[in-house]
Amino acid sequence: MTTYDFTFVVDADPHADDFEDRFIEAGCNDATFILMRGSAAISFDREAASYKDAVFSALKQIKSAGSEILRFEPDFLVSASDIAARSGLTRAAIGLFGKGDRRDGYPAPHSRLSSNSPLWDWVSVSAWLVTQGKVPEEVHQEAMISRIINAGSQINQIDPNACFDVEAALEAA
Repeated sequence: MTTYDFTFVVDADPHADDFEDRFIEAGCNDATFILMRGSAAISFDREAASYKDAVFSALKQIKSAGSEILRFEPDFLVSASDIAARSGLTRAAIGLFGKGDRRDGYPAPHSRLSSNSPLWDWVSVSAWLVTQGKVPEEVHQEAMISRIINAGSQINQIDPNACFDVEAALEAA
């Protein structure tokens, strides 16, 4: 078993008397409950056979506690420093990839293009890194899980009638 670290931002009142209890009763006894920049978050260090198993079991427990997912971290939008940390490569190497000096086909930034700190889509970057032999396929799969959870949660927040089934999408991934 491997221990996986991830965080769910949830639509729960962290000041409610039963905030921690209802999640612990649902099975989140391996989590830390925090108020993070005004949001209720549940951070896990979960042992499981795979990242997907760890995240999926935590998601089901949070939902059974009567809470909805607002966001999932690690996020899929990443800085060059995030890419270096997640890939185990140096920041200098990532900078050269981004400039096109070391490899063709490196994904262009996704957001904040006009700033000094653009953001990349970790799903695209991790896929490229896999093709280059820089990271294992599992890294890309973890990025896809993050994308599925965040995209589905965002759809449900925008249109509650959409009822995007994050659990079903994760099962299919």
